[in-house]
Amino acid sequence: MGNSRAVSRLKTLYQRQQNPSWDASYVPGILATPKEAPSISRAYTLTPSKLAGREVHLLSTAERDAALLGLYHPAIIGLQEQRMLSPGPTTHPLWTFPNIDRSALPPLKGVIDVAERLNVLDVLPRIVVPHPERTGERMPLIYPWCGDLLWAIVRPDGRTDCINWSIKDKRQNFMRPGPTRFGKLRPSDFIRKVLARHEVEAAYYANANIRTVQIAGEEIDSHVAANLRQLFLHHRRQLFITDNQRAEILHRFQSALAHGITPAEVITVLAERGRYSVDQCRSAFYQAIWENKLKVDLFQPILINCPMRPEIEDVTVKYAKWFDVTP
Repeated sequence: MGNSRAVSRLKTLYQRQQNPSWDASYVPGILATPKEAPSISRAYTLTPSKLAGREVHLLSTAERDAALLGLYHPAIIGLQEQRMLSPGPTTHPLWTFPNIDRSALPPLKGVIDVAERLNVLDVLPRIVVPHPERTGERMPLIYPWCGDLLWAIVRPDGRTDCINWSIKDKRQNFMRPGPTRFGKLRPSDFIRKVLARHEVEAAYYANANIRTVQIAGEEIDSHVAANLRQLFLHHRRQLFITDNQRAEILHRFQSALAHGITPAEVITVLAERGRYSVDQCRSAFYQAIWENKLKVDLFQPILINCPMRPEIEDVTVKYAKWFDVTP
C-alpha cells in the first residue's frame, strides 16, 4: 500500500471508528469489498435480523462460520466486526451501547500504552505523514490494527458485557504466520511480530476487563457450520402468516420430530391443504430451528427429506467457553 493510499485509509478508518455505535449505523474499519478486503482473503457479508438487518463484513470463511455461531447464540445482542484497536486511550466499547450504565465501564488505555508495557513497541505498524505544525517536516503515526469480532453479550445475571474473538482458520496459525501469496514462509522476525500482535490485542482488551478468545475455524464442527449457513439463509424471510399460524406449523414439525416423520412430508401435507405455500413452510421450518424452538441435532446434516434427529448436545453448550466473559 502506497503512503498516500495509507494516509487516505487512515482517515477513513478514524471517521468510521471514532466512538463506533452498536446500532444499524455501525461501519466496520475494513469492508468486505474488493477494494478493502485483503487480496488473499475470502470476504463475506451477512445481514442478520439480530443487528437490525445491517451488513456484517467478514474477511475469511472462518470469520463467517464463527459469526454465524455467535449470531445463533441467544445471549448475543450486538456485534462490532473489524473494530479498530485504538492507538491512544479511548472509552470502553460499550460506552455507546443503548441504556448502558457507563459508571462501571473502565476505559481502554490504548495499543501504544500496552505495547510499551510489553516492550514490543517496534511491532506497531507506522506510516509517515506531513507534520501538522511544522511546514516541510514529516512525522510517523501508528497505523491501527483491526480486530475480528467483538460481541456484546448478556451475562446470566442480566448485565451486558463484551467478549473479543480473534479468529484464524487453523489453531497453529495463532503461533505462526501463514505462507505468503507465493507460498514461502515469512522470516522469524515476522513470526515474533505476529505473536506480539496477539499478545497486545489480548492485553488491550484485558485493560477493560474484556476477555479475548482465540478461535480456530477448524474447531467449529463442519456440520454445525453448514447447518447454520442453511438456517441463516431463511432466518429473516417474511412469511406473511399470523402468530397462530406459525405456532400451528411449529407444532406439526415438533410432532414430526417425535415420530420420525420427514420435514418434507409435513410441508407436503400443509401445502396440499392450501393454507400455506411450500416456501412458507420450508422457511418456517428453518426459522424454528434457528430460534431454538425446534430442537434438532445440529451436529448432523439437516436434510429436509430425511427424518430429523433430536438434539443430543446443545451447540451453545458445546462452545460455551467461547462465550464465557470471565477473564
